[in-house]
Amino acid sequence: MSHLPQRPELKAWYKALNDYDYRANSPDAYHRALLDGAKALLSGGVIDWDQCEELKRLADSAHARAVLEAKAHLKRDPSA
Repeated sequence: MSHLPQRPELKAWYKALNDYDYRANSPDAYHRALLDGAKALLSGGVIDWDQCEELKRLADSAHARAVLEAKAHLKRDPSA
């Protein structure tokens, strides 16, 4: 998405995407919430199919990053 989100619902989705604490503490729930949010935006007519696919790609990428960060943290501190 090359433009900044204008609708409050879309702004809320991006805010959730950038919620580092949620991503770090619960990567799977974070990912599921983003995917569900993208589907809700699509079904509510806020975004179109292509935009939904882009949001899902962003969610997948953020989830992958969160998993890698969690693995790196465990390597540094196995007792965590």
